[in-house]
Amino acid sequence: MNDHIHIQTHELYDPAVDKALQQQRSGRERIVADPPPVSPIKRLLLNSLFYLPFAALLGALSCWLMLEPKIDDFPIVAGDVQLINASPFNTAPGIYSLTVGPNEVYVDPSRCQFERGAHGQAAFKSFDEIQVGTKLEVTGIEEGGHVIAGAIRPTDDATPRGRADRPLWPLFLMFPLTAALIAFCLLLAEGLTTRNWIRMLERSLLGSFFAALFATLAFVPAGLILQISNSVLQSEVAHQTEKVVVTIKDVGGLSFLIFAACRSAAWACIGAATGLGMNIVRSTRTQLRNSVVGGAIGGAFGGLFFDPIDRWFKASMFDGGGMSRIVGLIAVGVSIGLFVALVERLGRDAWLRVRTGPLAGKSFILYKTPTVLGSSPQSDIYLYKDAEIDGSHAHIHRIGTTYELEDLNSRMGTSVGGTKVRRRRLVSGDQIIIGNTILDFEERQKRTPAA
Repeated sequence: MNDHIHIQTHELYDPAVDKALQQQRSGRERIVADPPPVSPIKRLLLNSLFYLPFAALLGALSCWLMLEPKIDDFPIVAGDVQLINASPFNTAPGIYSLTVGPNEVYVDPSRCQFERGAHGQAAFKSFDEIQVGTKLEVTGIEEGGHVIAGAIRPTDDATPRGRADRPLWPLFLMFPLTAALIAFCLLLAEGLTTRNWIRMLERSLLGSFFAALFATLAFVPAGLILQISNSVLQSEVAHQTEKVVVTIKDVGGLSFLIFAACRSAAWACIGAATGLGMNIVRSTRTQLRNSVVGGAIGGAFGGLFFDPIDRWFKASMFDGGGMSRIVGLIAVGVSIGLFVALVERLGRDAWLRVRTGPLAGKSFILYKTPTVLGSSPQSDIYLYKDAEIDGSHAHIHRIGTTYELEDLNSRMGTSVGGTKVRRRRLVSGDQIIIGNTILDFEERQKRTPAA
């Protein structure tokens, strides 16, 4: 037997019906019209579009500070000339051999650049000015234990320094260390804004470890991509015989664009690996997707900054790539943090905004179902310093495209718009009161199908 509800026409205009609807709506009205205002500084500090890029910047800058002192783009040797050999063994005619400190340097005067000294000393006019006892600095490429000079400049310091061989481990360590430190700082910042110290420590350590691991694995596709750019550079070297060392400043426009695009794609791999590692554990698929997409876009965008710095702002071969790396790494860090925050914000369907208490101004995206609200650090939304909130106080369930709030038989209960509820469907703008904490439920505007 089926039960039916019959509504008569006259009931649609009955004042009692309007009164009942008004009472139902009043249950959803806010009972606190003006919660204490959040200061602009606190609002900024709790905004993910600020704290995530800033945290990632600190991670990338830390990597540069650790590795840059160990990186030599080209070997640099210096000191006074102890011996000049005009006819060294097994070299082409016109090649000279210099003994500078303990290092042997091969010089082709027709292909070597003579630059001004680091302190403004006049450049050598020709190789003929270089004699035994001349103090100079040489940079170039290492081959067979000696330096093939690409550039020579005078110096006032006769102390022998530098060596032909250079360590390569800092360059290989750059990708995984950058990923680890960016992931660590991003997760640390997220933990600081939620004040959940236990989860922060756990996620920061695990996330940075897995970010370094996946970035190491991502070095395979990134290395293959960079190999393409190196092939482009080598083809330019084959066509340019007037210089010993061909840098990004010397290549043609098309080759430069290919080189920069490859660098960007390589850093996109590292950015995606960073996003994957930082959210591989204790995260939802949506969080994982957002961090991978944001990391990849951020890495690609930040990677574009490396080569233009070298091409247009590097004045000397002796300068190395330090300026390029610091600008590039900072750009990578800021971009990864910014795009992770943007992707999360653009992709969110519903969130809670805290209006009162220590976390006032903080927003929590509702990724999980159920999302646990409570005073326990194990809660998904950790509402601390409120004695009236139970450890696990309430759940928010996603059911299809809607969200429902469920009280977990808490001591003080849960209210929506001033009415205590056991379970209730939420609509955007609902004000939830748990203990002494007020939260606003907000949803992204849903598109309605065209008529």
